[in-house]
Amino acid sequence: MLEKLKKELLHLTYIHGYQRGSFLLSSGRRSNYYINGKMVTMSREGIYRTARYILASLTQKRYPVEAVGGLTLGADPIAAAVAALSQVETENPLSCFIVRKEAKAHGTRSRIEGPFAPGLKTIIVDDVLTSGASVLAAAQAVEAAGGTVSAVYVLVDRMEGGREELERHGYPLEAVMNRRELEALQEEMQQRYPGLFASLQKSPVGWKEVPWSEIAPSHPGLFRRLEQLSQALAAREESREMEEAASQEAARSALELVKAAELHPDGEEALESLWQRTRARFGL
Repeated sequence: MLEKLKKELLHLTYIHGYQRGSFLLSSGRRSNYYINGKMVTMSREGIYRTARYILASLTQKRYPVEAVGGLTLGADPIAAAVAALSQVETENPLSCFIVRKEAKAHGTRSRIEGPFAPGLKTIIVDDVLTSGASVLAAAQAVEAAGGTVSAVYVLVDRMEGGREELERHGYPLEAVMNRRELEALQEEMQQRYPGLFASLQKSPVGWKEVPWSEIAPSHPGLFRRLEQLSQALAAREESREMEEAASQEAARSALELVKAAELHPDGEEALESLWQRTRARFGL
């Protein structure tokens, strides 16, 4: 079950949360890719699978755990979903907690919210691991409050030093996937649809020149829909009714549809829902 859930989460993260381009990170440096884990951990299909994966892994690894939590905001949906699902899928349900970035200035002045008590055995969760700073801050807050940390779970390891930093502090890391697995999917899709990906990942896009015909043999229905989208966007571009930011958002949506047609674990139902959302977003 873990391998099946891993594959589904990998595909969902690639479809909804992985982008290529030039991005300014919170650290101040630039990256040629961006991973938005919250597009998975805050979607109904993604958060359900994430919670199931963590619970299945905890059963397999046998980490001692009574509660799950982490630093707000990335940990919040994961911790809540794991605790809720544990109530119906395990013999030992878990509670959850949230670690504030700073202690609140009123009431109990606590940094940890939820049913937390000294001696509690925990795991720390987050969506994306980069340097490990957020996860370490949460783990250290838990230990300062008298709890213990058995392991750290993340959806994606960006492979930028976070694992090594956690292990240096004695925390085992369990990552559903890593950056290289997402990059492998990207390379595979770019080889399958080279002109299409090249067109939609450049700026400006040039909606009249996008080679939608590349997907026609495999996905004729989506081909017709994307041609409709492209024609509408090209007309707006010509009349200068669309700014560059909106054009880039449309390109990301089009790529999302192509990736979903190939890889979404929920198949045509998910693709139809994504298309309807795209239509509404761009007024088609």
